This record gives sequence, C-alpha cells and structure tokens, in this order.
Amino acid sequence: MKSKDIQKVVKIKYENGDGPSKIYRDLAGAVSLPTIKLWIKMINPTGSITLSSPPGCPRTVRTKAAIMKVKSRLNKKKRVSTRKLANDINISRTSIRRILREDLGFILENGTMDAEVYINEVLPIALECGDKMLGDDCTYQQDGARPHTHNLTQEWCAMHFPDFIPETRWPPNSPDLCPLDYSL
Repeated sequence: MKSKDIQKVVKIKYENGDGPSKIYRDLAGAVSLPTIKLWIKMINPTGSITLSSPPGCPRTVRTKAAIMKVKSRLNKKKRVSTRKLANDINISRTSIRRILREDLGFILENGTMDAEVYINEVLPIALECGDKMLGDDCTYQQDGARPHTHNLTQEWCAMHFPDFIPETRWPPNSPDLCPLDYSL
C-alpha cells in the first residue's frame, strides 16, 4: 500500500470514529503511531492530510547538482576511484558511494578483496606471469594484507610457488630483516 492510500485509510477510519491506537492496530504497524497522530492533527483543522514537504532534513550533499557532477565525471573515459572522485568533488567518500549506489544505480563492491577472490583470480595470474618472466627459479613473497595472510592463501602459495616464504618467516616490520635479502 502506498503512502497516499494509507493516508486515505487513516482519514476514513478517523472520520468513522476510530482513535489513533485502534487505527495503528488495524494497520498492523504499516505506519507508526506518532505519524497517525500527526495526520489526525492535520485532519482536524483542514479536513485532509497535506504534507508540504518530505519528512526529514533537507539534502545538503546528495543534491541534484552533486549527482550530475559525479555522473559527468564518470562519463569521461578514464576510470577513477571513489576516494579520488570524493577528493575532486569535495564530498565525503560515504556520500560518493551513496550517490553511486542509490542515485545512479551502480553496484559497488565493498572495496576489499577476500582470500577466496585472491586465490581464484589473482594468484593464478601471478603464478603464470612469474613462470613466464622468471621461470621456476623465483621466490614469491607477499605483504601483510588480510588476503595474503589467510591460511588458505598461505597453503595455496606453498603448494604452487617453489620457494614461497610463509608468513611465519616474514619480518615483523623492519625492511632490514627481509628474508629475500638472504635467500639464494
């Protein structure tokens, strides 16, 4: 049921003598009790429910102008990250993501890569390119990103890369202790 239909039902029920609580129970919570009471206050003096503006605060960032700026920026050939787009337009990253998702209908990933995607999509390419460029005589080491340190990723790399250095042998922070410097 749309809002206008619910408003009509509330008006009819109120004119038939039902109180706000009874109307609320009859509508099974489709509209909150405070909203029903507000609508009844409007019915008493005017005889109708007239909402002059949408409820809530007015939009200050996700305006039509901001949406058009984002849309025109995306129509350019060059790809752009949400972080760069937010910086260029001077809007928060969260607002940019809302504009892309809710106003322009883009489907965004959450910006992170899990171990499963990393194992299925990235590592096979790294293995193939490493074999082509360096042959079988190469060492593969990753940084401390979550997909790299996941136990399934570590197992996959240990099985497929001949001299893979597992996370347990990685230095804690210092680049001076890099095991690659001492690996032959």
